[in-house]
Amino acid sequence: MKLKPFELERMQSENEHGVEFNLSESGVEPLRIKELLDTPELKEHLLDMQLGYSQTNGTIPLREAISHYYPSTTADHIMVTNGGAEANFLVSWWLFQEHPDKREFVFMVPNYMQIGGIWRNMGVDIKKFNLRMTEGKWAPDIEQLKSIVTKKTGAIAICNPNNPTGAIVSASDLKAIADIAEENDAWLVADEIYRGAEIQPEKAPSIHGIYDKALITSSLSKAYGLPGLRVGWAVCPTKQVAKELWTYSDYTTICPSTASDWMATLALNPKVQAKIEARTREVVRNNWGIMKRWLDSHSDVLEYVPPDAAAICFVKQNTGLDSYDLVVRLMKEKSVLISPGEHFEVPGYLRIGFGTDPNHLEPALARISELLNELS
Repeated sequence: MKLKPFELERMQSENEHGVEFNLSESGVEPLRIKELLDTPELKEHLLDMQLGYSQTNGTIPLREAISHYYPSTTADHIMVTNGGAEANFLVSWWLFQEHPDKREFVFMVPNYMQIGGIWRNMGVDIKKFNLRMTEGKWAPDIEQLKSIVTKKTGAIAICNPNNPTGAIVSASDLKAIADIAEENDAWLVADEIYRGAEIQPEKAPSIHGIYDKALITSSLSKAYGLPGLRVGWAVCPTKQVAKELWTYSDYTTICPSTASDWMATLALNPKVQAKIEARTREVVRNNWGIMKRWLDSHSDVLEYVPPDAAAICFVKQNTGLDSYDLVVRLMKEKSVLISPGEHFEVPGYLRIGFGTDPNHLEPALARISELLNELS
């Protein structure tokens, strides 16, 4: 089967370096290496590092550092990957390959479309269940999910906090989703890459510990502001599942980079992690203030639900143009890149990232205002 392009990633890859203002990113302004390696000794260690192959499933110190954030797990429950994208790929491939009698998959929409796209390209049956607007908030349609999950369902895939809405799935809804999975002996895949980037004081609930057939994927790219390290992971319910995912990794990228593995271990040290998370939350909260004021100034054509987490807002637009066409005009006429709702299977919406430096964010929003004003 010929693979269909991942439209969101393709549009970003082809255009993000050719525009003056890129607001298509969903993370916060990335850290610099010198901010992570803040002592002469650490800098010297990096410069003296021999660039051989790393441990293929992640070094023990890195896997131990990751397991610290998932109680009752050990290094042997963790599979380190090259970014969250590889973690999603390995999990999706494993679920397809190892469960041939259960190749019906359920996928939350809107969502980061990678997992659903992988399964579609594998030729399996995809059923969608929706986040819906309920009392001014995005929330999963639990009754819809109940109606479409069957004994043939291999897995249910969710993203929490959600991309593109920034919504947090509540603990009670997570439990309801897990109960539906359990009733049908289905796996539950939870992309939790935005945990730690909350606007609200409380951290988003995790599926970890709620259901014993859950696989969690995450990385340092979003809440940590370290996308260039390309370090992600899958948290597995058993050591055997982690070992099986390791086999799949042997056929993809082999191993993480040696330098990235070491720097990721530093970033996940509890003291360093706390500082990074505090920085991320400060960026998201402060920049949301800028974003909210701008959105409110265009209330005649833009509607929004405030995000609970992540430096993204999913905005309904009423300009009279399709969202994709609006994004293309914005890119060509104003040199600003944002993401169209069509890339999340929700036409009529725009995903706007606001995690960048305010000195970049404010003029970018001003450029969008220019086009909106011209269209009015």
